[in-house]
Amino acid sequence: MSTAGANGKKEKATVFAMLLSSPGMADSCKIVLQLSRQNVLLLSRLIEAGFLSGKAGHEDEILSALPETSAEEFKEIHAELLKKSGLTDFYEKLKSL
Repeated sequence: MSTAGANGKKEKATVFAMLLSSPGMADSCKIVLQLSRQNVLLLSRLIEAGFLSGKAGHEDEILSALPETSAEEFKEIHAELLKKSGLTDFYEKLKSL
């Protein structure tokens, strides 16, 4: 890997970390979603596979800049999506296939 590529990734991570620590970024905001159950399953899987697995964070410079508290929030979002859609048991059985 070239030095320019590594420096570019490091700069992206630094800029993203700076944006995340900007004033007001830690404030809560309410988001109302209306998703089909199909999309709830897909979004839950994307959250789990892309972020909660821990693998993507090491490879992606932006995800590696996220604070550890973000992982806890995404775990809660993941669980809440499945619970509110009534798909928690179905999702667990689907994953076990």
